[in-house]
Amino acid sequence: MWFDSIMDDFKNALFIVNKHKGVFVPIFLRLIMHIVIGIILVVGTIITITSGIFAGISEAETFELIMRIAVPASLVILMSYIIYIVLWGLIEVGSINLFRAAINDETPTKNHFFIGIKKYLKHVFTGKLLIHFLMMISSPIWLLLYGLYFIFVGIPTGGWGLLFFAIVISSYFATWTIAIVHNDLGPIKAIKQSFSIARHHFKPLFLILLTTVMMTQYAIALFGPVGMILAGWFLGGVFRTYFNVVIYLTYIRFTDKETFELN
Repeated sequence: MWFDSIMDDFKNALFIVNKHKGVFVPIFLRLIMHIVIGIILVVGTIITITSGIFAGISEAETFELIMRIAVPASLVILMSYIIYIVLWGLIEVGSINLFRAAINDETPTKNHFFIGIKKYLKHVFTGKLLIHFLMMISSPIWLLLYGLYFIFVGIPTGGWGLLFFAIVISSYFATWTIAIVHNDLGPIKAIKQSFSIARHHFKPLFLILLTTVMMTQYAIALFGPVGMILAGWFLGGVFRTYFNVVIYLTYIRFTDKETFELN
């Protein structure tokens, strides 16, 4: 039964993260990443407003006013987006390589982290840009579907339908970065692999991701608004790391030839 196998993955992941606590180090790197992006956005906003004032916003026509604000604001957003993708990619591939080391019963070190970055950052960066590009050009269709889903499912279910919808979509993208690191695939093949696994093994992936969201949000909510800032990010990061190891173990089982053909 797939449920019994998932429970084994949960148990094995708990043993792995307890033995190899180095897998939790990227939690602090993600905090630094969010701080850096936040600083860039705040500083960029201040510069945009200040430059507009010094450029004489009060005397500008409507179109000039819009352009004086929109152009620098767009540059700030674009720069923040590129920096985010790069930092996210650095931490993502480094973290997965730490997970792989821990799963192989090796002590995760900074060498594993940097080797992951050196070997796989380009593929993960390209894959992330590709996914965002495809979502952007198909956004009208997604907005229409999301709007209909929100009206007919999201509202009647008090928001739970929207949560399930997000997890369904996430299930199809849950393992593509793991595929790049574990199987040394290119971004397109890795995304195809992730979709193929989700089609064949949707229920276990959905269950893992749903549990991840529920446990992470519950952990953050435990501390309240102030505690969330001080400690919620850490506890949430611990849960996300643990469940990422679960997904990695599950991915290994799914990509085993016999298991994959059986399901």
